[in-house]
Amino acid sequence: MPTFYHVDMLGRLAPGMTIDLSPEAPSLFGRIYLQQFKAAGVVEALEKGEESPKKLMLLRDCAYREYYLELFRRHNPRLKDLPIVSRLSAFFAVKSIEDAHRYIERFGFKGHPAIYSVDCDGEPPCLDMTWLDQQFPKRADAFMYYYESYWKGALIGQDPHLSSHEKRGSLIEVLITSKVTIGAPMNHYASPSEV
Repeated sequence: MPTFYHVDMLGRLAPGMTIDLSPEAPSLFGRIYLQQFKAAGVVEALEKGEESPKKLMLLRDCAYREYYLELFRRHNPRLKDLPIVSRLSAFFAVKSIEDAHRYIERFGFKGHPAIYSVDCDGEPPCLDMTWLDQQFPKRADAFMYYYESYWKGALIGQDPHLSSHEKRGSLIEVLITSKVTIGAPMNHYASPSEV
């Protein structure tokens, strides 16, 4: 059983807690975004594999990104044969405590979130979230390459152009869609200025 690490930004986890996930059901993360898709009226378009540009502009940036990641995952012919799981069904983790600290720093979270070890069944996919951090216009043709590269499991350093200016390097996120058991808190994060 592999062990990973989760940053508890919401302060809702406790040692010994189990979270039963399924690739067919949305996680808490997924429910949040599916509610936004519903409010914007784009759930049917997602099911059909369609874009609805005017309605999609109603989504905030993060929801817009998750819509297209899910649209590509479900309907892009170059991804259909890959064994990838939906981010909307996933519990997110990283591979090490150091990566948990990098995650907190990269996204500028405030406070002192706990970092827990987490155990799960199977070997969940590990994908480079740095592909998703790149800036591009809100046009599918502008970010399709980045999202496909993310889903295919490529590392950001494998792209010669991006690796020349993306100095943060890869940050691998683990998408768990099976039962998760929360382990011991490893430590609370302290920003470098507080150490």
